[in-house]
Amino acid sequence: MTDLTPLKPVRGANEPPVFLREVIAAQEQGASVLDAGCGPGSWPYTERPDLTITGFDIKFPPGPPPRALTTRVFRGDLARLPLPGGHFDLTVCHYVLEHVTELRECCDELVRVTRPGGTLYLSVPRAAAFDDRLYRFAGYFAKYALMKFKKRLEHQQRFDLVGLLELFRSRGMTLTAHAFVPAGFSWMNDARTKPLQGAFTDALCAIHRATGLDLAADANFVLTFQKTGRTSGPDGRDRAALPGPRRITHVCRDCGEHAIVDPPGPPAPLPTRWTCPWCGKPNPFGRPR
Repeated sequence: MTDLTPLKPVRGANEPPVFLREVIAAQEQGASVLDAGCGPGSWPYTERPDLTITGFDIKFPPGPPPRALTTRVFRGDLARLPLPGGHFDLTVCHYVLEHVTELRECCDELVRVTRPGGTLYLSVPRAAAFDDRLYRFAGYFAKYALMKFKKRLEHQQRFDLVGLLELFRSRGMTLTAHAFVPAGFSWMNDARTKPLQGAFTDALCAIHRATGLDLAADANFVLTFQKTGRTSGPDGRDRAALPGPRRITHVCRDCGEHAIVDPPGPPAPLPTRWTCPWCGKPNPFGRPR
């Protein structure tokens, strides 16, 4: 076998949602959702036209999300939101906090605008991961080696699990679910790096197969919190008190969606590719995770 189609993540009967598509699907009809730092939209808004969505960003390089009767989009700063407190049933912050300058003020606002009992979805890169280090190197290289001195270094913040949980625990947020997500290097879909993406990810998987070194492992944190108002409880040091992480093994380099790839065991040959169950694009395979 040289190719296989993996599974989409499926929630167990007693598992709370954690991945963005699950969190959106779990919202009740008419729920009010904030997409913080939305870019062109952190998910396809048309999948849930019954939700009332507010999206904002400080800039919209690829263009803002499409407008609709139940969608409001504006330009704004996460550290200073012109929005009422306790308004949103769900606040989404999808790979945004690593880019901000005023981290604590942004965390304050994310919590403030979420209603009591509401949900905060958060995803950020893990600072110690190869993926985040590579992204930072690329930024420094572009700024100094290519002499683009006016370029902003995008990843301003560095996260580990203990510090991340403390940021929100101290603000009255209780962790409900989390996952450690491998890198898909889908940020290389940028037109400037897309020609390198295929060869680069193929090489990383070849290294994984040959040596066992997995440079894509545990690259990102994905978490959901409930606004309980409690500031005591697990802070990340007591791992036994945390809800167990959801399993995810791979991320598509094209669409960035999550998948679980479980190849057949011996004597079947180890596959060299897997096909994304979301977009149907092929991805290289290293070793089982």
